[in-house]
Amino acid sequence: MLSIVCPICGDPRSRVFFVKAERTLLECHGCRHIFWDVFPRPDELAAYYAKVYTSQKSQQALQEQNRAYYRTHLQELLVLCGRKAPAEVTLMDYGCSVPVLLEEAAQLGFRRAIGVDYAEGETAVEMIPPEGVGGLPDQSVDVVRFSHTLEHIPDPLNTLRTLLPKMRRGALLYVTQPSFPVFATAAAGFDLKDSVYPEHLHFFSPISLVKLAREAGFKVTRLFTHQREKAIFDETRSLLDLDYARAELLNLRDKGDPNFPELANYPYYCGENSVLHAVRPGSWFF
Repeated sequence: MLSIVCPICGDPRSRVFFVKAERTLLECHGCRHIFWDVFPRPDELAAYYAKVYTSQKSQQALQEQNRAYYRTHLQELLVLCGRKAPAEVTLMDYGCSVPVLLEEAAQLGFRRAIGVDYAEGETAVEMIPPEGVGGLPDQSVDVVRFSHTLEHIPDPLNTLRTLLPKMRRGALLYVTQPSFPVFATAAAGFDLKDSVYPEHLHFFSPISLVKLAREAGFKVTRLFTHQREKAIFDETRSLLDLDYARAELLNLRDKGDPNFPELANYPYYCGENSVLHAVRPGSWFF
C-alpha cells in the first residue's frame, strides 16, 4: 500500500484517496489532509506561474473586477490587525498574481505593500519572488494575506515558518482558500473539486489547516467556512467523520462566525471555502 509522510502534520500513515489522470491523491490518517503523491519541482512551478497561469486564468481582468471589494477588504484587515491608521501597517499579499489589492493599499496609505509571486512584468508596487521573503527584516510585517494561495505551494509549512520571524509580535495571518470537510479514512473514490495538477497541490481539511498554522508557530483565533454548505453536506454526508472533527477541533468550537449557518462552523465546516485568522504570539507593542 502506498504511504507517504503527510506534508502538514508529519503522520506517516496515508492511504490512497483517489486516482486521477494517472496521479494519486493520498489522505493523511491524522489530520485528514489530502495531497498528491508527487509534487512539481520548484523550477517547474516557477515557470508555470510566471508564463502560463496569469494569462490562462485571466488574472488581470479578474483582479480589476475586485477593486471595489479590495477597498472594503483592506479596511477589514486593518480592523483585524488592531490598527486604525494604514500608515502604521506593512501588508504582504502572498501569491498576489496581478497586484491590484496592493495598488489599492498604496492608494489608501499603507506604510508598505509587498507582493510575493512568480508572475513576470512591471508593476507599480513592490514585488518579490517567494525565495526573496527570507531577505526581509525580522519583525517588519503586520499582515500577511494568503488568498487561495497555500493550496498551490508544495511546502506550505516551511513557507509559514519562514514568514513567522518576519512578522511583528501580534501580527495577523489571514488565510482564505478552498476547504474540504473532515472525511473518514475509509472515504475513498470521491473526486475533489479543482483537483488539477500542478495548480492545486493540497486539499485542506479544517484539521490540517489548523495544524499547519500551529505547527508554524501561530495562534489560531478564528476558523469558519462559507458557500454551498448545505449542498456540500448533502453530497458528502456518508463520507464525513464528524466525531473525529469534534474531538480534534474542540478548542475552536467558539471560534467560528455566527453570521454563517451551523454547517459552516464547528464541527461541520462544510462550506466551499475556509477563512482562518491567526496571530504571531505576543503583543505588537514591543
